[in-house]
Amino acid sequence: MQKLHPGQKIVYQADANGLYVGETTADPDPQNPGQWLIPAGCCDIAPPTLTFGKIPKWVGYKWKLISP
Repeated sequence: MQKLHPGQKIVYQADANGLYVGETTADPDPQNPGQWLIPAGCCDIAPPTLTFGKIPKWVGYKWKLISP
């Protein structure tokens, strides 16, 4: 788990194929209060709980558990 600095929030990263990689942080956007600078390949929706034999995949607007 990432260490948060004041003002940051946790976001969830996927690789180029949409497969869950892990957590990272997003910073607040200094030019747009209330908005976030979310890194490429990340979203602020937590993936589902890991299940044996399944991996989370981001499918455009939500996470889906798939078999590898």
